[in-house]
Amino acid sequence: MRLGIIDYQFPRGGVERFIEGVLNNLPEDEIDICVFSSDYAMEGYRDLVKKVDRPIRLIEHKPLVHRVAAQIGKETTFAWVQNFEVPRDHWKEIDLAWFPAVQRHVIRRDCLARTVATFHDANLVEFGDYMAERRDPVGRVGQLYLMALDDFMTRRLMGSLAKVVVDAARTRDYLAQSYGPLPREPDVVYPSTKHVLEIEPAPVDRLDLPARYMMYPANISPHKNHEALLIALAKVKAEAPQHFLPLVLSGSSTLGIALGGEYRADRLQSLAARLGLEIGTDLHLLGTVSNGQYRAALGRATALVFPTLAEGYGFPPVEAAMLGVPVACSDIDVMKENLDRLAIPAVWFDARSVDDMARALAELGRDADRLKRQAVAAAAQIRDESWNDVGRRYREIFRQQAEFAAFQERYGAAS
Repeated sequence: MRLGIIDYQFPRGGVERFIEGVLNNLPEDEIDICVFSSDYAMEGYRDLVKKVDRPIRLIEHKPLVHRVAAQIGKETTFAWVQNFEVPRDHWKEIDLAWFPAVQRHVIRRDCLARTVATFHDANLVEFGDYMAERRDPVGRVGQLYLMALDDFMTRRLMGSLAKVVVDAARTRDYLAQSYGPLPREPDVVYPSTKHVLEIEPAPVDRLDLPARYMMYPANISPHKNHEALLIALAKVKAEAPQHFLPLVLSGSSTLGIALGGEYRADRLQSLAARLGLEIGTDLHLLGTVSNGQYRAALGRATALVFPTLAEGYGFPPVEAAMLGVPVACSDIDVMKENLDRLAIPAVWFDARSVDDMARALAELGRDADRLKRQAVAAAAQIRDESWNDVGRRYREIFRQQAEFAAFQERYGAAS
């Protein structure tokens, strides 16, 4: 089978790990793989193929890029949003196209039968209004445009002959409820988290981590809920200082909270200052770190805190649990689903309640020893699937969809 991967955004973090895990476990003798991409995303794939143990051809192919501009007075400013219209000629020399992160890609109707599209979440639609409200004026326009276009593309996909795959039953159920009745139900394929055990810890001396800390690895997109976390952290510092744990933030743009210069980072920097949280003492900002540094910092953490309002899967709590690190997590449906199915204990809290989040943060500091013993015992019992299992599931989905598309084309030609 000739499989073409089409991706013009290449999201870093969990999605990057997902793509690597799948590609490393697709049989070379059955599936020939090429990647259609360009610019920043192509750079990501050039780095990725160095870590994949199989040949992959990289094809520079530019899509039609849609951007959003907002005019304020006489000044026109482009928003951060880009969407990609994928030409039909991508399908000319392949049997099947796979979009490993389909959001932001506009696919022609006549190409959908030969397409497998992976949804990692539905946040752009479900939480688009919330995220728009927390951006600068131009970013707000872009976020609302992105929500509208993603809703359009999702509606087209869910009503088509394309095969849709999701990371959790919660995402499948949301798509069915919002866009149903569906001609074909999405398949749920849970990612693996076992890779965290295979990462070699790297030295983290230069990160200047405190002796005890809780860690939150995430970008600073609004749905990651950093504002509420900072307020809850300040509440514990003021009201229960004996249980206070410093907070370590890693991930894209977190270093910007100290450096400033971007709307979201400036907003969080100002909030931390107003709350009396001292950067370098109460709040440690790492920015983007290597896999080895992430593994080492996470493994040394007193606890992981995960106050997100929305996720498609949520790697960090499962990764922390694999390492025997206690977890405090927002009690949203998808996190309940993924931690419960692996019997991972957690300190649950309502992510929309600062008081409840502060209660959970204080518990992490107060009961650290008990929670650590519980986490270590649970880690020995986690039975997650391997990336080989995930690759096998995707291989079967690709095979079935390629046969389905071939049948549809023969049937159409005959009629």
